[in-house]
Amino acid sequence: MLQVSLHALHKSFSLGDGAPTQVVINGVDLKIEAGESVTFMGPSGSGKSTLLNLIAGLETATQGQILIGDKDITRMPQHEVESLRLNSIAYVFQFFHLLPTLTALENCSLIAIEQNRRAVMDILKEARETLSRLGLAHAADKRPAQLSGGMQARVALARALIARPKIILADEPTGNLDSKSGEAVLDLLFEEHRKQGFTLLLVTHDPIAAKRSDRIVRLQDGMLLK
Repeated sequence: MLQVSLHALHKSFSLGDGAPTQVVINGVDLKIEAGESVTFMGPSGSGKSTLLNLIAGLETATQGQILIGDKDITRMPQHEVESLRLNSIAYVFQFFHLLPTLTALENCSLIAIEQNRRAVMDILKEARETLSRLGLAHAADKRPAQLSGGMQARVALARALIARPKIILADEPTGNLDSKSGEAVLDLLFEEHRKQGFTLLLVTHDPIAAKRSDRIVRLQDGMLLK
């Protein structure tokens, strides 16, 4: 499991054409212990998703430091950041990002296969078992277009879990789901967090979902609220 530490973190975007720079993350200092579950809450535009993207190395900080364990990803070459993300960080997106030409089984196995740490047959076996636990045994050979939103969300979560990450980032993973499907996704996510002990960072607007985590961190205008 990995600790996450943010020091004087800033992220700004230039809008061009003489427009003022947009500050999205403004001097964030935060330490998240290895194995801790933390929920980020705040109004739309407060910087929650950008913060997750920075931690994942999907966006580059304007200033400051991001430590994943003892590695400062703000000073690492991009190929090293990508390797760290592949092997240690899983991201569950609100819109799932499943590959349309692959089956559910292939989608949730893909990252684990790319890691090249386990035999492919072992990964596929674990993927089928995980899909079955999620009530998707019948959907393993279906493509995303043949699945409901709730089913796609469960495939995306299975993909993250099968990669056996040290950190899972989940950005509004239930935002497009009905309450029953959303509850099922959160149940499995927090159950596996307790079992596997990975560090969990969750973005949500749902206060009931947020209460499942060890700690709630609130953002507004790119800053942490005290």
